[in-house]
Amino acid sequence: MLIDYPMEWRKYMIKGKTRTFSKNTPLEIVKKAKEINKETIRLAEKPFFFFEENR
Repeated sequence: MLIDYPMEWRKYMIKGKTRTFSKNTPLEIVKKAKEINKETIRLAEKPFFFFEENR
């Protein structure tokens, strides 16, 4: 599945972990990532993004 997201989001991701956002990620990005996750869970039955802590 191809997911389109802004490349600037990468600066908030933890290096060495697959598409995992750090704790200091802005809430706006987290909300958009969670919306993408809802769609990927519905279609592929697994999330695309991960989070360092549950938000």
